[in-house]
Amino acid sequence: MKNPTYLNARNAVTSLNRLVKRRVRLRRNEEPLHFEKDHELAQALYNNPHIVGFGVGPKVVAGKQIASEMCLVFFVRKKLPRSRLRSSAQIPERLALSLQAASVSTDIQEWGALPVAHGLVRAGGNIGDSQGNSGTVTLGVQDSSTGLPLILGCSHVLAECGNASVGDPVESPVNGNSVLGPNVVGRLLRFTRIDPGSQSNAVDAAVAQPTSGTTLTNDIPGMGRLSELWDLTLEGESVINQLQVQRAGFATQMQTGTIRNIHVSTRITYRQLAGDPSVYFVDLVQYDVPSSEGDSGGVVVESDTQRIVGMHIAGFQDGSGSLMTHIRYVFDRMEVDLPNEIA
Repeated sequence: MKNPTYLNARNAVTSLNRLVKRRVRLRRNEEPLHFEKDHELAQALYNNPHIVGFGVGPKVVAGKQIASEMCLVFFVRKKLPRSRLRSSAQIPERLALSLQAASVSTDIQEWGALPVAHGLVRAGGNIGDSQGNSGTVTLGVQDSSTGLPLILGCSHVLAECGNASVGDPVESPVNGNSVLGPNVVGRLLRFTRIDPGSQSNAVDAAVAQPTSGTTLTNDIPGMGRLSELWDLTLEGESVINQLQVQRAGFATQMQTGTIRNIHVSTRITYRQLAGDPSVYFVDLVQYDVPSSEGDSGGVVVESDTQRIVGMHIAGFQDGSGSLMTHIRYVFDRMEVDLPNEIA
């Protein structure tokens, strides 16, 4: 037979998970006043910025677990004295739920921050800034001067088109609902500024220094490990309608197509900039790979040898085609190399 204190705490978790939903409905056998009271309590706990989760476990006293005393455990960023908390933010020693007609013993344990789904940043994976801009990890690269590992992506995804600041957080995966940046994997180091007043924009890129514990990999499912660049600026017209390419984008995943035009100059609309201006870009490559919002930054490789040829920066509104920047331009501007030691 299960411990009754465990069952009581488990039932409290089940009730809270139901009641944190904004549109939860009153059940036929529930008293409306009890339902509203519990719903209000669950919402207050859910929106409490200090609480990062809750569960069932033994109470901890003086660093030791009391196995016989199971309770409802609240996980917090940092334990604070009650004198520093408003009454609405305090967790009671016993949590009373009217619908259960019972109260459950509580405990508070410090986690420090929200858990992160991974410590791995993979080329082709999701990345963005703390403002909710979202795109694709291009590659794990290394600083040409220091040899330190860096995360490569688009400026309009990671650096607000150049309006961000060095040290701003980079998230993976992007969590636009949180201002606290729980999924931070790096800090901005360098980036290009997308200038609506210029007729010579050529590179839309940024690099971030990974945070401690973040691992980078260029091993993309369906492509394998990428370890060589191919500078198409040296090839001329031979690549037009001849070169088959693949792109790893977070939104549309793996896509295959053909290079159609080179030395492309055009205007690209940037919704990240005030007024949604069209910005003039030069020396791009058009390729007929479908694309969608969220693919920005995706690495483009030659299909047969998997050599890296470009970085995806924009697509047509109907999703029928794409534009990329030559990878050599990106690496030169960001002052990075492709390392051998990244997995």
